[in-house]
Amino acid sequence: MILANAHLYDRTVNLAQQMQTAMEHRAIIEQAKGIVMAERRCTADEAFALLTKISQDSNRKLRHIAAALVARTQAAPEPNPR
Repeated sequence: MILANAHLYDRTVNLAQQMQTAMEHRAIIEQAKGIVMAERRCTADEAFALLTKISQDSNRKLRHIAAALVARTQAAPEPNPR
């Protein structure tokens, strides 16, 4: 019984960590979708499809593609409103 409870506890902790990681990745992906939508004037579905295609074509995880796009956008200088 003690061993079963320890195993259940371990599984629960692992699941909670996985869910936290998934939520963090989702936030980055949503930010990247917003960037694509603004740059290309497309829908959320079209932006996600584009990010997914880039991910597949480059054999990189979607979250890595999204993180790179967000980082690039954050590092870009703001346009001069003149």
